[in-house]
Order: sequence, then C-alpha cells, then structure tokens
Amino acid sequence: MRVLRACLLLCVLVVSDSKVSGFSNCGCLNGGKCVSYKYFSNIQRCSCPKKFQGEHCEIDTSQTCFEGNGHSYRGKANTNTGGRPCLPWNSATVLLNTYHAHRPDALQLGLGKHNYCRNPDNQRRPWCYVQVGLKQLVQECMVPNCSGGESHRPAYDGKNPFSTPEKVEFQCGQKALRPRFKIVGGKSTTIENQPWFAAIYRRHRGGSVTYVCGGSLISPCWVVSATHCFINYQQKEDYIVYLGRQTLHSSTHGEMKFEVEKLILHEDYSADSLAHHNDIALLKIRTDKGQCAQPSRSIQTICLPPVNGDAHFGASCEIVGFGKEDPSDYLYPEQLKMTVVKLVSHRECQQPHYYGSEVTTKMLCAADPQWKTDSCQGDSGGPLVCSTQGRLTLTGIVSWGRECAMKDKPGVYTRVSHFLTWIHTHVGGENGLAH
Repeated sequence: MRVLRACLLLCVLVVSDSKVSGFSNCGCLNGGKCVSYKYFSNIQRCSCPKKFQGEHCEIDTSQTCFEGNGHSYRGKANTNTGGRPCLPWNSATVLLNTYHAHRPDALQLGLGKHNYCRNPDNQRRPWCYVQVGLKQLVQECMVPNCSGGESHRPAYDGKNPFSTPEKVEFQCGQKALRPRFKIVGGKSTTIENQPWFAAIYRRHRGGSVTYVCGGSLISPCWVVSATHCFINYQQKEDYIVYLGRQTLHSSTHGEMKFEVEKLILHEDYSADSLAHHNDIALLKIRTDKGQCAQPSRSIQTICLPPVNGDAHFGASCEIVGFGKEDPSDYLYPEQLKMTVVKLVSHRECQQPHYYGSEVTTKMLCAADPQWKTDSCQGDSGGPLVCSTQGRLTLTGIVSWGRECAMKDKPGVYTRVSHFLTWIHTHVGGENGLAH
C-alpha cells in the first residue's frame, strides 16, 4: 500500500507544459507557463518566471514604486500611509464593495487572493480597503512614485510619501484633469476632478463630527453652499470645512482644514413642504493660523457664471458629493462621487407632472434623461458645474427634489446667476471672485 501511494504521489508531481496536455492557455500573465499534472491533465496551474507570483503570475515582486497614478501597479505594498494593513481583496467584507477579487475583470484590475495595494478605478495613487474600528475605509497606500513625484506631485523623501507641492495659482474652473462630460453613473472620483468641492462638517459635544453638506470654493476665503444645510444650527463655531478631501472619514493628502469665520444665510430663505427658496449661503473660511485656501492640484476655485448667462438647456453638467446612492441607504458613501446630468428647461420643469409652480426662475432643474442618476441626500450645497462660454462655472447649488433619480422628478438647484449681486454684496471688495 505504501509503495502504491508513493507511485501515485510521483505521478502527480510530474508536470507537462500546455502543449503536451492539450491546453493552450490557462490565464497566465507575464510570461507564465500553463502546466498541468501528467496524469491529472484537467488540473492546471501557472508556472511563474522569476520575480512574478500569484495564481496567474499577476504579482510583480520587483515593483517597489508606481508609475503615473499607479493603475498598472502590481507590487506587494500592503499598508496605508499610516501603516495599517490592507484587507484582502477576497475577504468576505470586501466583497460588499465595488472592487473585490470576484469581479469578472478582477484579474485585469490586479485584484485577487491578496491584500496588495491597487488602483482599479484610476484614483490618484494605489489604495486599499482598511478596517478602522467598525468602519471599512478606502485609504491611500504607502508606496512611492517611481519618478519621485506623483503626476507632477511632490517627491518621496523616505519618511512621508509626499513633500511640498509645486507652486500652483488660483485659476477658476481649471482642473488638473481634463473635463469629462459623459455619464459616469455616480462613480467614485478624485478630488482633482472637482478641486473646488468643499466638505462641510458639524462639531458635536464630545469632539465628534458629522458630515453636513457640500460647498464650492469661489474665492480663496469664501465657500458658497445652501442655507437649508445650516438653518437648524446657525452658530459658525459649530462648523469646519475641508478642501482637497475625497474620503468622508479619513484624511486625504494635501487637504486643508478651516474654521468658519463668517456664516451668512440668505435673509429671504424659506421652505415649504418640498421646495427651498433663496437657498444659498456663504462661509468665510480661515485656518487656525488665519490663512485662506492655498491653490494646489486638489484645491481650486470655480468660476461664477456671467449675469443671465447660464448654460443652454440640454447641456451636460457635473454634480459631485458624498450623497447617498439611494435615499434608503443608512450611511453616506466613503468615497467622493461624481455624475453628469442635463439641464432641463424651466418650462418643462414647471409641468404639472414635474414640479408645477414650486419651481421659480431662481431655480434650475437637471436630470439624467434615463432617470438613473441624480443628486441625493447628502449632496446638498454642492456644485452643479457646467461649461459656459468655454469655462467651467458654478451654474447651480444642490437644493431640493423629490426622492432621487425618480422619473419626472429632476434635481432642483439654486440658480447662481440670480444671486451674483447678493454674493458680491456680502463678499465686498475682496479679490478672488472670477466670472
């Protein structure tokens, strides 16, 4: 019996290449060789060349840094910038997220039975899921850029993955990434895609903070948002503002934190059972050292629209925020999301099966023609950005609507062009407002 077992073991250990076994390919990458067991030819595996590992030879052990934004990074870095270990892409909890090892395209994205940092959705650098208490967060990884920078970002110094960024000036409506006016279905985005986005939080007794609303940076010292976000808690000391942040509960490199020096709510704001009228607010921001915002690839102002010069109806516009993907969701998403909607004419939006007379000329309507994507709870105060006369402008402020992506119920936005005088009156002679 022992002799028979030994013979069987030897037979199993003898392998042949794919040509002998009759198989032409079993998904091996990077020059890996598809092999099968001689007497069990239906069992295949990849024999990987030196420096490659993994079920499909997809892990490159020689990659100690990443190129560009790291979308093609296949190295073995597996901690966030604070040293916390990454969760395996095939773990049960990660399977609840968008990116995991069981996606049909997981192999192409570098996801598998490992916990190595990857960038499957073209964020600004490799990232991973990290467990922090009861929360599972998306966090950037501790891995340097091969060029010593990060898409024109600071060089790696061996201690901190970044150093002082290159000098950038405020140029309203300018992105580090080129505008992309196409439907993205509420997909995660990078803050460089919406560098004027402001995340506004409210402090609570005991030191905790909760996310309240979005906003838009219109000058180095001023953020515009929606009055309804602050109507129940009007003390400026209650709020803090982040610029350059793309994750809800964790810091983003290069972000800036601000106190609210002034909180100005529109004096004629009112609300009925559905609509919010004159729904606009201004926040004057300062750091604890008295500074206004400093420009960078992830912090930039957005242009104000020309007087009565809104984008034409039917134009594609971007919305961004941490809003819920469904009104029934209990939690806001951790990652900043962006989608694209089209402006709906005022006449159409006033149709009885839309909103009727609830919509005034101080408002704009916008929706996805297929009613599949929209602003939602948590997006309030954030920007509706359209291309106007060749520039990206703050055309609207997320204000109200019925449900989210509900047929014949578009999102309704404060029409910024109708409030330019109000904005200039309160901002005064301060520089930085651009049209």
